[in-house]
Amino acid sequence: MIRLGKADFKKYKSIAIMGGAFDPPHFGHFVTAQTVYDSFDVDKVIIMPLGDAPHKANSRTKAEDRYNMVLAGIDDNAAFDISDMEINRKGKTYTVDTIAEIKKINPELKIYFVIGADEAKMLDTWHEPERLLKMCSFIAVSRPGFDRNELIKTVDEVRKKYCCDIHYIDVPALDISSSDLREKISEGRSIKYLVPDKTEKYINEHNLYRRCN
Repeated sequence: MIRLGKADFKKYKSIAIMGGAFDPPHFGHFVTAQTVYDSFDVDKVIIMPLGDAPHKANSRTKAEDRYNMVLAGIDDNAAFDISDMEINRKGKTYTVDTIAEIKKINPELKIYFVIGADEAKMLDTWHEPERLLKMCSFIAVSRPGFDRNELIKTVDEVRKKYCCDIHYIDVPALDISSSDLREKISEGRSIKYLVPDKTEKYINEHNLYRRCN
């Protein structure tokens, strides 16, 4: 897998961006990314680990490790690539800044931004939501434990309010959370079949999420 540099955005016509802390990344993330790739006409799904995100508490794991765990997990999937754009940005990072930066590199690039459908309810709290929704389309994906009809209703409300291009898709329900995985690892329990083998190997080799004795 080749590390994606900023200039590489020039070679694509259409991409989907999936951001997140990925602390650690798991099969729920990758199944979502694959479903997006299979459902939309995109050249790649770009997985973009967060930097210092305003909506997230400070990540407990170094950005380099989170990046490398994703890289290990997508190593053999040509549909995916990874970008370090956000983790390399100094200070607070906003989605609108990331999309604007990519658009400067490739103004004609069609961009889909992937979020959990429940996050659509929070778009009003995002930085410059109207500007953001004019620069890219959104893909809202289902989440385990949330009412499907309510999520579809939320997406429709966002579409009407902002006159924007936002889509809803169902993904296979894998009820896996990064916080649960961190707890399992800290307690010495197995995470096999919850994360890719190469990601698990990286976690073990770098002694991540272990309790200090």
